[in-house]
Amino acid sequence: MSYSPQPWAPVQTTQQALLPEQANHPFFYKWHPSNWSFHYFEQEVSKGKTTKSERVGVFIPNIRMERIIPGVNGVHQIQGERGNAGSRIGNLQQQGWIYLDPGKYQYVHQYRVRGGYYHCAKWQSVRVVGNRVIKNFDRDAFLKWSCSLIADGTLQPIEPHFWELEILSHQKSISRMQNSQHIPEVKQKIEEHYKIKQDMLSFIEAFKEKGIELYREIK
Repeated sequence: MSYSPQPWAPVQTTQQALLPEQANHPFFYKWHPSNWSFHYFEQEVSKGKTTKSERVGVFIPNIRMERIIPGVNGVHQIQGERGNAGSRIGNLQQQGWIYLDPGKYQYVHQYRVRGGYYHCAKWQSVRVVGNRVIKNFDRDAFLKWSCSLIADGTLQPIEPHFWELEILSHQKSISRMQNSQHIPEVKQKIEEHYKIKQDMLSFIEAFKEKGIELYREIK
């Protein structure tokens, strides 16, 4: 059985049956300008008259989820398990976090369950087989959405200070293992760190040339 989730608000449902899952709290996504990760995408790259698929490394904003739980992190209780996160969001913004409004971006899907609702991100598919809930999260699609927020100006691209820290971290890892590089497993790890470092440097060169257009190319 498949379920068709409804947008975050207003709450409307066309489910024929309750989802056999535990109720949970709604959530929102947030991001801090210092939080980044380096991720690889398979991209179609044109070279001359030919197009081929290449693995391309990109610095991605590390967007985090926060549940809206009454009594936690300054969330005020409205009724039962419903909470108002206004104060919490204000405090996060004062600390430099960017609040990504679920009403604006429509990334929360809500299902009716016994005793309330089950909330999950729209990138998570939900199926029921034999009364068992099967969930799959499309991480690649989520990360591409993260990139689109840079492409449209919602989030700012990475500051050079932070990519320098990431490169330095990999260089330190390489240096720590140099004396044991005669061990095959260690040598492999060194090569992996070196490859990521080189891919980061390639991204930096491309970003210096293209700017946020680089993120618009991620589809």
